[in-house]
Amino acid sequence: MMLKYFDLQRYTAQHREQLQAAVSRVVDSGWYLLGNEVKAFENAYAQYIGTAHCVACGNGLDALSLIFKAYMERGLLHPGDEVLVPANTYIASIISITSSGLMPVLVEPHLDTFQIDAQQMVKHVGPRTKALLIVHLYGKCAFTNELLSLCSEHELLVIEDNAQAHGCLWNDKRTGSVGHAAAHSFYPGKNLGALGDAGGVTTNDEVLVGIIRAIANYGSNKKYVFQYVGQNSRMDEVQAAVLSEKLKWLDQDNQRRTLLPNIM
Repeated sequence: MMLKYFDLQRYTAQHREQLQAAVSRVVDSGWYLLGNEVKAFENAYAQYIGTAHCVACGNGLDALSLIFKAYMERGLLHPGDEVLVPANTYIASIISITSSGLMPVLVEPHLDTFQIDAQQMVKHVGPRTKALLIVHLYGKCAFTNELLSLCSEHELLVIEDNAQAHGCLWNDKRTGSVGHAAAHSFYPGKNLGALGDAGGVTTNDEVLVGIIRAIANYGSNKKYVFQYVGQNSRMDEVQAAVLSEKLKWLDQDNQRRTLLPNIM
């Protein structure tokens, strides 16, 4: 007999009525993209993470890619610049770097934590090193004071991949609010999961937010005016409504995962 580590169907069934009501609300509204549900979720999630802004998008990979592309548009990153990244991360972290014309530099993890090792990281810092993509793996916080001190010393952008750590804390801050910008995946199996693909970016950088929103909307912040080479990356209203509901239970669900990981 196979024991499921995470029974998504069983978990979803616990909140069937609330989720069905959220979906019905969207269906009845007649507004399915770029509406009030997305705005409400962006506001709620930014407040939860502790940042000034959240930009909803299509998925976690898009969230990462949008950050790198926006920094390149700002002139803070350039083609061929190096981005330090954990060697044991998921492939999406690497794709987001290479697809933006940047060079990933793989850093081995600390053997006690399996998070990026600051001592290994500093060995890879060179003249083309411009950013660290820190990935909070396995639901654990990867930040350390030593890591952030090194980033400050070498003037590196700190970009968080928070796809596996919704609700995780570092001191009194949530991951997703400690770096310059953070990407979040809301894939159904994540701690905070939609009923399909969805993602988001959190940051306090208002200029970066404007560029990300434009790139995600075909490169446009004004109708028929295209300032950037863009793409189409949207969170739909159904996913936003579902995520707003699930966000209410996130801390409680995280606690249950920690105490009783096999009953969810």
